[in-house]
Amino acid sequence: MPRAMGPKLTKDGLKTLPKLLKYLFKYYKGRMILVFVCLIISAIIGVLPAIILQRMIDEVVNPALKLIDSGYSVSAAFDAVKDTFIVTAGIMIGAFIVSIIASIIYTQVMSVVGQGFLNHLRKDMFGKMEKLPISYFDRNPHGEIMSTYTNDVDAIRQLLTQALPQATQTIITVTLLFVIMLSYSVWLCIIIVIATIVILAVTKKVGGGSAKYFIAQQKSLATCEGYVEEMMNGQKVVKVFCHEEEAKKDFEKLNEQLNHDAYKANAYANMLGPIIHNIGNILYVLVAILGVIFVTFNIKTPSITLFKFADVKFRFKFDANYGALSIGVAVAFLGMSRQFANSFNQISMQLNSAVMGLAGADRVFELMDQDKEEDQGYVTLVNANIDENGNITETNEHTGHWAWKHPHQADGTVTYTELKGDIRFFDVDFGYYPEKVVLHSSI
Repeated sequence: MPRAMGPKLTKDGLKTLPKLLKYLFKYYKGRMILVFVCLIISAIIGVLPAIILQRMIDEVVNPALKLIDSGYSVSAAFDAVKDTFIVTAGIMIGAFIVSIIASIIYTQVMSVVGQGFLNHLRKDMFGKMEKLPISYFDRNPHGEIMSTYTNDVDAIRQLLTQALPQATQTIITVTLLFVIMLSYSVWLCIIIVIATIVILAVTKKVGGGSAKYFIAQQKSLATCEGYVEEMMNGQKVVKVFCHEEEAKKDFEKLNEQLNHDAYKANAYANMLGPIIHNIGNILYVLVAILGVIFVTFNIKTPSITLFKFADVKFRFKFDANYGALSIGVAVAFLGMSRQFANSFNQISMQLNSAVMGLAGADRVFELMDQDKEEDQGYVTLVNANIDENGNITETNEHTGHWAWKHPHQADGTVTYTELKGDIRFFDVDFGYYPEKVVLHSSI
C-alpha cells in the first residue's frame, strides 16, 4: 500500500519564492530587470495582432468594400485606404521586429543568469555543507543530500528559466487582454469572466492534486536514491550477512512508492491541459455565436475604457452607448478569447515545474539554513611537563607527554588534565534521534 501523501506546498512553502528571488537578485539584479523589461515588451506586442486585425477590417477592408460597391474601381478603392493600410502594416512589422529583438535578449540573458545562478548556488551549498556537523550527515542519507545537488537544483533551474518568466509574461498578457476586451464589449467580456472562473476552479482541483503528487515524487526519488547509495557503500556488509533478499524487498517498496507518486502526478498533469484547452474551445464557440448575434442584429453593447489622468491615477470610464459591435471588433474579440484561454493553458503547463522548483528550493534552503558546527574552544591539546607529584605545566617543547588545557571562563583560571589512553563508558547510550539509539550501554 502506498504511504500517505508527501509534503504539500503550504503558505509557508510559498515564502520560499521571495527568498529565492532575493538570492537571485543578489547576483543578477541588473540582468533580471532587463529580462523583466523584455517580458513586458513581448507581452504588449503579443496582444497587438488582434488590435491590428480589428483596425485592418474596420478601417481598411470594410471601407474599401463599400467604395467598390458604390462604383469605385479596385485600384481607386485601395488608393483611398492605402495610407491607413501602410501605417497599420508598418506598425505590425515594426512591433514584430522589436518583439524578436526582445525575445533574443531575454533568452540569451536568461541562459547566462540560469546557469550562473546555479553555479553560485552549488558553490554556496558545498561551502555550507563543509561547515555542517557530523550529526547532520548521520541524520540524512548521503543519497538524499546528493539528490538536493542534482534533482532539486535542476527543479530550481526549470522554475527560474522556464516557469517563472512564462508565468510573468502570461499574467501581463492576460491583464492587457482583459482591459482591451472590456473596452470592446462588456457583454462578451462577462463570458470571458465566467470561463476564467471555471478554468481557475478546474486548475485548483486538478492542478492541486498534480502539484501534491509531484512534490511527493520528488521526495520519493530522493529517498530511493539515498537507499541505493547506502546499499552500494555497504555492499560488502550486505553480502557477508546474506542480506541481499531483504535489501531487494526494501528497495522494491521504495521503488513502488516512487512509481505510485510519479503515476499519480503525471495522470493529473496530463488531464489538466486537455480540460483547459476544451474549455477554451467552448469559450471560442460562445463568443463567436454572441458576436454574430450582436453584429447581425446591430445590438448595442456597453464598454469600459481605461484611461490615464495627469496625476497618474487610473480610472474606469463606463460607456453605456458604445454602439453596435463591428465585424472587426467581433473578429478581434474571437482572437483575443482564444489567446486568453491559451494563456491559462500555458500557466497550467508550468504549474508543476513551479511547484517542484519551489519544493526543491525549500529543500536547498533547508540545507543552507542548518546551524554550522562551531568550535567552542573548551579544551586544547598541549605539550606538558609532569613532575613527581603529578603537577602539570605547559611547555612549547616536545616532552612526550600531553595534556588537555581547559580555561575556565567563570574565574579565569586554567586547569590541565593529563592525556591518557584509558577510555571507559558507564551507562552510556547515544543517538542523534531519541527513537534511533545507535550505541547502548549493554554492548
